[in-house]
Amino acid sequence: MSGQVPEGFKELHLPDDFVALVGPLWLKAEGDKLRIGLPLEPRHGNPMGWAHGGLLVTVADMVMGLGSGHATGIRWPHPTVSLTTEFVRGAKLGQWLEGSARVARRTVNLCFCSCDLVCNGEIVLIASGVFKVPEIDRIPAAMRDKVMGRWGD
Repeated sequence: MSGQVPEGFKELHLPDDFVALVGPLWLKAEGDKLRIGLPLEPRHGNPMGWAHGGLLVTVADMVMGLGSGHATGIRWPHPTVSLTTEFVRGAKLGQWLEGSARVARRTVNLCFCSCDLVCNGEIVLIASGVFKVPEIDRIPAAMRDKVMGRWGD
């Protein structure tokens, strides 16, 4: 698949200056599954001409954090408690990079997730993490109604 955004994906607008540096990210909600992707551009590359490892880790973190929000129905940051990654192979610039979170377990306070990032049909990174479920009463009152529900609702 080329680096173009696949059909059905919508640009994700987040008030996150750091993510804006690498994005925009794109999302597609399919029931319980939330697909997050990014076209790999030259600005995402390392000196060897592949996607920078830090970019891949950032995308995996976002995939699982957003996936946690989709699972909880709270579209508010789910802070990363822990994150583990393994690089499987390089991700070629000019391609579409995509991942979906798998929530293995959700408690009142935490989501335990994993994901694979895939580029051109090949797994390039595997990751797992734990994410904090936000306390609804700590979300600003003016924002609560806007952030409740799953992506795509």
